[in-house]
Amino acid sequence: MDGQPRTTGLCTVSSRAQAHAPRRATFSRSAGFTILEILAAVLVIAVGIVGVAALYLDRVKTTEESTPQIQAAALAEAMAKRIRANREGRAGYANAMGVLCNAAKKPAGPQDAAAREAACWEDEVETRLPNGLGAIRRDLTTTPLTYVIAVSWSATETGAASYVIRVQPDAND
Repeated sequence: MDGQPRTTGLCTVSSRAQAHAPRRATFSRSAGFTILEILAAVLVIAVGIVGVAALYLDRVKTTEESTPQIQAAALAEAMAKRIRANREGRAGYANAMGVLCNAAKKPAGPQDAAAREAACWEDEVETRLPNGLGAIRRDLTTTPLTYVIAVSWSATETGAASYVIRVQPDAND
């Protein structure tokens, strides 16, 4: 170029000034991480680990709290199935008051067998649930006749709770 100023964009630059301008490096002078960047990354990872641990502990606590409820539902459903299946002895399930679970004693009839089965079920509720109590009663105000099965329990951490279902056996059964 002949020393004439040249126009580039908005500013005018002479070829001499351009020749003496320092060249800029296209890469950064530091190749590693700073202490501040490392501490920030460690902090983010630590917060993530604490969050995952809190979720895990909450999941374990929820599972422990729901275990009695799951057992109560299974016990109540098992008794409901027995009531539906035992057409001849159905009335005996609600008459288990004072009956002992004695497998050696032969029941006199289907209602006595059902009462003994209900007594054994009540014993099972007591052993499988904390402070467990099982009860079966007939609701005579409904048509068709309805059986109400209640399973209650009480744990020191969660308090008292219960699971109740109503069973209406088919009239044809």
